[in-house]
Amino acid sequence: MIFLCMDYSLLYYGSEEFAKQIGKSSGETDIKYYHTKRGDSEITILYPFKFPERIQPLINSASVSKKALIEIQNLDKFTGELLLALDYYGVRDLGIISDDSIFSTVEKITKGMKFNLYRVEKNMGSIYDFLDKPVEPSKIEKTIILVDQAFPVKGVGTVVLGFVIGGTVKKHQQLKSYPNGKNAEVRSIQIMDVDRESAIPYSRVGLALKGVEVDDVQKGTILSEDQEIELVDSLEINIRINQGVKTQPRQGEKIQINFAFSNVNAVVSDFDNGRILIDVDKKIPKIEGIIYSITDLNNSPRILGAGQIGDIN
Repeated sequence: MIFLCMDYSLLYYGSEEFAKQIGKSSGETDIKYYHTKRGDSEITILYPFKFPERIQPLINSASVSKKALIEIQNLDKFTGELLLALDYYGVRDLGIISDDSIFSTVEKITKGMKFNLYRVEKNMGSIYDFLDKPVEPSKIEKTIILVDQAFPVKGVGTVVLGFVIGGTVKKHQQLKSYPNGKNAEVRSIQIMDVDRESAIPYSRVGLALKGVEVDDVQKGTILSEDQEIELVDSLEINIRINQGVKTQPRQGEKIQINFAFSNVNAVVSDFDNGRILIDVDKKIPKIEGIIYSITDLNNSPRILGAGQIGDIN
């Protein structure tokens, strides 16, 4: 096997015991993180263990993943939510651990979605074959890191853990944090406790930062080399709603908008012909290339749709 040097993240949902066989535990929030190395590739595995009770960990995991591996024993509404989240966030390579009947049904119900479906056996050889499939490069050119944790380290200062989704983050690079607008310098970069000079999409990185305190870069912070990202309290999105979702957003409806490990209360101001205008409770970054999804926790499915600023790919 020839390995491509490409770090990436994978959403896993299934037996936690099997997740422990695939990778080594590397932390926990409302997502459990595992890590494995294949050749020169560092693979972060995100297990949204609080789903289906909560939809947010699933959305956060899907938003930074390039592949997904899911074990399906029964098809139910939560399986539907899982597939919708993966489709909305552009996770195309989908490995399915299931029996023949369920896999055949998944093939039928996902027609119209852009999945590359793979039947994966519950053994490490089959798993490795799936893990080793190359991933597509990021289309986002400027450096963007989504922060999911921040903490102080004695003798180092402020450290964040997050995911590179665009560009390349480098030592001594100047970044701006959003939404607070503070500037930060990258003092050092680590991936799985190994020092790096740089990190590419879709790495999970630890960054030591100069110029910001822990409170400045909490979960949901976006770090970017772009110094001119606009903060808005009204956002227009080209939204895509799966044909299987019968509920359409309504003017005046209270929803949540989800992006970059953040979820913010909002109201639908207008919805017409695939374009939705959303008024949010607080100013949020307006960034081309990232996906914004909308959820209604009183609806089934809870995730209604997703889209981007500008054209949808």
